[in-house]
Formats: sequence, structure tokens, C-alpha cells
Amino acid sequence: MPRPTQARGVSSDASQLASWYASVPVVTRAIVTATITTTIAARLRVISPFMLGLYWPLIWNKFHIWRLLTGFLIHKFNVNLFNTIMMFIMLYQYTADLERGEFAGRTADFAWFIVFCMGAMSAVTWLTQTMCLAEGVLMAVITLWSLHRQEQIVSFYFGFKFPA
Repeated sequence: MPRPTQARGVSSDASQLASWYASVPVVTRAIVTATITTTIAARLRVISPFMLGLYWPLIWNKFHIWRLLTGFLIHKFNVNLFNTIMMFIMLYQYTADLERGEFAGRTADFAWFIVFCMGAMSAVTWLTQTMCLAEGVLMAVITLWSLHRQEQIVSFYFGFKFPA
């Protein structure tokens, strides 16, 4: 029975949000949700950010294998909130666009692309000791996106336009 304040046939904001979330492609939904959740939990100190970063000595000596994944889900701590929010928006926009376009119907291929990029970045971090790699995943996605749209004109931040 509909509530008195809500007309019949009109969905609530929560159900609209839930239907939008369900419409997001699977890999995009997983990556964006995990990145936002992990970064916010670390910023609010629900979990120590130092327990999440990719730090090879603890992976080898203490068997902290979760760091192989969480290091790619956490955004840097020393950047302002605007940069973090922009990173989340861009991560959603470009991963969803790739998954709906070039990887339409090939979810496993897109997931493999992300895993391969994470593996390659992990090999490099062995030398550089970088702990937070969410921006690296974003840059890999943006690079692939722009390679498939070389002629498309894109608008950046405050209306600057240039080819992808």
C-alpha cells in the first residue's frame, strides 16, 4: 500500500539510487565501490591507512597478502578532498564507458585488463616503493579509453578542449 505522502507509481529516491547502482557495469561497480569505501574508511580512520598500502616487506615477511589488492584501492592521503572526489568521478566515468563500449559483453576481458595492469604496477612498485596505486589504475583506464577515442574532442575541468 503506498504511503499517503507518495503518489502511486512514483519511486522513491532510494529505489532510484538502487536501480542506478544496479545498472552500473559489474567490474566498474566493483572497482569504484571498493575504491570509495577503502579510501573513505582510511580517511575517517576506521582502519589505519598504513594497513592498506602496498608494502613489499610486510607482504613477504608477515604474509599481508591483502595489501596486493588494497594498495590499488586507496587514494593518497596527503591530497585535498577535491582531488579525491574528481578521481572517483573519473574512475567511474572512464571504466563505465570502456565496459559499456569496447568491452561490452566481455566482462572477463575487462577484469583481466585491470588485473594485468595491477600486476604490472606491482612489479614496478617493487623498485619504487609506492604504496597507494589507485591513481595508477585510473591512468591505465584513461590511457586505454583515449587510445580508442583518438579523434574525439574532450573537455577538461574548466572547458579546455583537446583531442583525447
